[in-house]
Amino acid sequence: MRASPRTSVMMALVVLLPLPAGARQLCGREVLPFEDMVATLEAELGVEVARKTPTYVEVSDPKRLMLWSLWKARGAQPSAYICRKIVQEDGQVKIEMFAECHGQTAQCDGVVGRLLAEQNRRTAPFRP
Repeated sequence: MRASPRTSVMMALVVLLPLPAGARQLCGREVLPFEDMVATLEAELGVEVARKTPTYVEVSDPKRLMLWSLWKARGAQPSAYICRKIVQEDGQVKIEMFAECHGQTAQCDGVVGRLLAEQNRRTAPFRP
């Protein structure tokens, strides 16, 4: 699968108020508390932990073409999980992005906004 100048980014963002942890699915996984979510992802064969701090974890799953970003709640920052999947559709490479955030809209928008800014910074060298 090759990205072309026609590569597009497709995002589906879901920002939610607190719900019971077992009630939601994100990219085919049950949404769990931060430590459990991290442990479940790290236990998968073939995944790579790209970055890990006490409050943030980034995991890549090359087999499923997914990248996970997980934030632990701290202070005013809510817990948030973001999954990005690379898919090929109609000859184009797309990135689907799904998010689960447990907090108020303004705080959730801030977390997602920081992720998108970092993603844009990291991918800038690959754009024309």
